Amino acid sequence: MSAARPDDQPPPEPSAAVEPAPEPAPVLPSWPRRPKRLATAVVEDLVDRIVGRELAEGSALPIEPVLCEMFAVSRTVIREAVKSLEAMRLVEAQQGQGTRIRGSDDWDLLNPVLLAASVRHDAELAILEDMVATRRALEAQMAAQAAERADPPHLSRIEAAFALLLAEESDPARYLRADLEFHDTIMVASGNRLGRAVVRTINAEAFRSLRYIGETTVKDCQDSNAEHRRIHERLRAGDAEGAAQAMSDHIQRSWLHRRPAPPEGPVEAPVDGAGDGPVEAPADGSGDGGSGSPA
Repeated sequence: MSAARPDDQPPPEPSAAVEPAPEPAPVLPSWPRRPKRLATAVVEDLVDRIVGRELAEGSALPIEPVLCEMFAVSRTVIREAVKSLEAMRLVEAQQGQGTRIRGSDDWDLLNPVLLAASVRHDAELAILEDMVATRRALEAQMAAQAAERADPPHLSRIEAAFALLLAEESDPARYLRADLEFHDTIMVASGNRLGRAVVRTINAEAFRSLRYIGETTVKDCQDSNAEHRRIHERLRAGDAEGAAQAMSDHIQRSWLHRRPAPPEGPVEAPVDGAGDGPVEAPADGSGDGGSGSPA
């Protein structure tokens, strides 16, 4: 009998199957951060449509399902957006009549989103004119308050801000920051925090408009500093009435100097001033005119 060959050996008994170890789950990238909340984007779009008269005053805001389909968002997002519009006094929910667009006289123009849209659609310069008038009234009052209330440290900071204006007048770009600092330092010295907050809100949006800021030259900076000097002198003298008048004249003349010609004709010259208004440089929202200075 021949020897058994390896091939003739019976196969080994199968052992219990061993489950392979599970592979680790892949690490998925996190959901990319959106540049802004969906409701914020919807609000900005609807504000622009309302201010631009695409949605007319007194008309009904589209119902929720229509807005959901229009923006491809959920009802929750739309409801949040509509609440924001209500807070701006742009719309009003009326029982049995849906949500309607309010008249522009009711709008909260100090809301940054609404103010920005109003400036953007201000073809007749009406909003810009109102901004200048508001600035004149508030900054003139704050200049008077600063003349009465400024203590030595405040006066020292105003002095330093004015010196910086003189040093930067040959460089319009750098002058803009110095202009902001000068005006803001006076507002701080006034102690009028609410007035300062309103002016800064106005300026933050106004100076985004090229029609508002104009263009600044070295000559504009020099002319503007002549008026800044007058303001500075009245503050140092403690002359509240003189400081208020100097500030009011300065803001008005700066605007008239750079204001685009309105559709109905040329701008009238200032009644009580010495010379054309200078253009000023912007800084972050408190300067007054020129190539970026909101005035």
